[in-house]
Amino acid sequence: MVRLKLPFFRIFTTSVLFAFTGAILLFLLADIVYVKSAPLREVLSSPDFHSAFTLSLITSVITAILSILVAVPAAYALSRFPFKGIIIFDVIVDFLIVMPVLVIGVSLLVFFRWGNELNASDSWLVRQAGAAIVFLGNIFIYNKPGIVFAQFFCSASFALRALKATFDGIDPRTEKVAMTLGCTRAGAFWRISLPLAKHGILAAAVLAWSRAFEIFGAVAIVAGSVRGKTEVMPTAIYLEFSIGRIEAALVISLVMIIEAFVILLLLRMFSRSNVFGVRGSS
Repeated sequence: MVRLKLPFFRIFTTSVLFAFTGAILLFLLADIVYVKSAPLREVLSSPDFHSAFTLSLITSVITAILSILVAVPAAYALSRFPFKGIIIFDVIVDFLIVMPVLVIGVSLLVFFRWGNELNASDSWLVRQAGAAIVFLGNIFIYNKPGIVFAQFFCSASFALRALKATFDGIDPRTEKVAMTLGCTRAGAFWRISLPLAKHGILAAAVLAWSRAFEIFGAVAIVAGSVRGKTEVMPTAIYLEFSIGRIEAALVISLVMIIEAFVILLLLRMFSRSNVFGVRGSS
């Protein structure tokens, strides 16, 4: 009988992987076991749940689209057009990634409140800018557009960072060859770089969507958490916990987990990459 002896380092690293993924599965299993059938039926048939789910889905999809529309050109500029001081812009992009979402929400709320702090001694231009900010605040603050507004500033940098990595991985010589054959810089981007970045764009969109779908703090501060109006899935979990309905909160959590798992599975199946645009292990 032949006995295979595995190297210690391989056993150690694989054991850490198994332990970490096993812990995640145990947490999910605990959620499933805790939930009973009665609260499951009650929550899934609730109009409040349907409203929160629909609003979460719509706003997160809109946020993902807006994030990609901003991230594609911005990431391309960071990747292809370096200039003196570009590191400042690079740091600002990452700043929103490391900033707590509650701080983002407070900052957005204060920005819209700033227009109300102006007085007659300020210049005409400043007062007009303040009036415009107040007008926008009436649109966004404690209203549905505010959900997308908060989600966008919490999600866009993730999409931008993923897309910059994608464009960095595309050989710029392919664009130069296209330009020698008569393409403009914009034409080379549309015909060469953008098609090559399609997997990265899809991954960035999923990353932005998943981030937007799960954001709680910033959304709660900017848009509030009014049932049937600005309640999304994360705020629905908070509201259920706040009144002691733990099983109802877990049901909503499981729905979010299942939806995220399905999206990630579809991403792997169709693009064969993860949420960072990196090809998965075979």
